[in-house]
Amino acid sequence: MDVWEAIRKRRSIRKFKSDLIPDEKIRMLIESARLAPSGTNTQPWRFIVVKDEKTKKNLQEAAHNQAYIRRAPVIIICCADLSAFNEFSVRVEELIESGALSARTRDIFIPYLKKGMKTVTRKDLITAAATNVSIAVEHIVLRAVELGLGTCWVRWYDDNKVKEILEIPEFVEVMALLPLGIPDEDPDPRPRLSLDKLVYREKYGESYIQEHN
Repeated sequence: MDVWEAIRKRRSIRKFKSDLIPDEKIRMLIESARLAPSGTNTQPWRFIVVKDEKTKKNLQEAAHNQAYIRRAPVIIICCADLSAFNEFSVRVEELIESGALSARTRDIFIPYLKKGMKTVTRKDLITAAATNVSIAVEHIVLRAVELGLGTCWVRWYDDNKVKEILEIPEFVEVMALLPLGIPDEDPDPRPRLSLDKLVYREKYGESYIQEHN
């Protein structure tokens, strides 16, 4: 299966078979997330794999009793470690050593980042982290399709309750719950906007598609 086929076949799955998911497949999914890109290679994503029935029941209740969450054999809790942004200089050094950045970055970019971090708010960090973690989660979602698995992004939950259930520290934010399992449904494609409503040429509002027909 190529990437384009995985994109086309992906669906939000809410009905799962009861089959257990081997740890090897879960590791393959997390490895796909690990290889995702992030700003300055910060890699703030963290994942909690939940299989325990009692914990799943508690997470369902925290997610406003969405029943399919508990029925999934696995729930991957997708988190952002905000403390990862304190390691900007370490990550930049790694990029320099790998050859991705020039050595002069050490004298220019690192001081700039350290100065900027003094004015960054927690809200700013959460916004940046959400973008980075979302990329990693979508890697999981598409790899799951290739492996014959289904997922569903879940963002409707009581954040504090999820943190309490999973003993998540204060410096970590929950970005999404990702129920995972073998699909027990095959939903039709959902409606999507046409390209002419999404793409503009040079400036907002100037149709790109129309001029290229």
